[in-house]
Amino acid sequence: MMARRPVPWRGVDGLAVYRFGAGAPVFFIPGPHRFQRPGTRSADALIEVLVACGRTVITFDPPGSGASARPPRLSLEEMLECTDAALEIAGVPGATDLVGHSMGGLVTLAYALARPQRVRRMVLIGTRSGRSYMTAPGALWNRSHPGFWRMAAWGILHELWPRLGPQTHLLNLIEAASYVDPARVEQEPVTWRDWLRPRVGRTDWQYVARKMNLTPRLGEISAPVLVLCGQHDPQFPPACSQELAAGIRHARLVFFAASGHYPFIEEVDAFRREVAMFLGEE
Repeated sequence: MMARRPVPWRGVDGLAVYRFGAGAPVFFIPGPHRFQRPGTRSADALIEVLVACGRTVITFDPPGSGASARPPRLSLEEMLECTDAALEIAGVPGATDLVGHSMGGLVTLAYALARPQRVRRMVLIGTRSGRSYMTAPGALWNRSHPGFWRMAAWGILHELWPRLGPQTHLLNLIEAASYVDPARVEQEPVTWRDWLRPRVGRTDWQYVARKMNLTPRLGEISAPVLVLCGQHDPQFPPACSQELAAGIRHARLVFFAASGHYPFIEEVDAFRREVAMFLGEE
């Protein structure tokens, strides 16, 4: 696993941009919140897989998180502008390959619709095209999920008491539910001081995402797309990936039978093979 606190490759206008590996570039669009960017477990694991595929990974810290000093605006357009800026900083002209996971996958999809000329191929992992994930069978925030009421209780407390303590407890519950193998779960410790510290990061981006629904526009995407999903993903369940694959003309759908939200951690070899084969196609 790479360093948890990577040094930005370049920072322009307060945006921290990173480059890992060697080879043809692939652009990893991070989640617009603080929970999936270089230095976090899930982002680092995905970056390692992409580097192992012989690619140079370009990515950035979203405004308001990590090493980025750019003030956050909490909007989709902000993320699209940051992607444009990072590609320019990295000197990547024309169309390139894009990778997005979870909420970052939703931004990746939006970028492909807004800048089709910049997209060569796209890998979408455990993500969605609209608000349907809230009602997809097995979703964390669907009452059909066995952990719904605990999640809902901590979610309410998170809103009523905007401190690091309830935020961390809620994220730990989500993380525990997102793996098939409990041994892979890494829980963040909570101290009594966390109940006094303000919550950190861009957690309010979820309210922006809830208003987005790109499902009616999926047919506009002409680039080849690889849709990957853990069969037991409770954050963006298989129904979300099925919707993506059904709506995109040149989409290939692959499920990982022993994975939850992080197939690149739980089934890393199978995941790497699928991605390497797709990115190696002409």
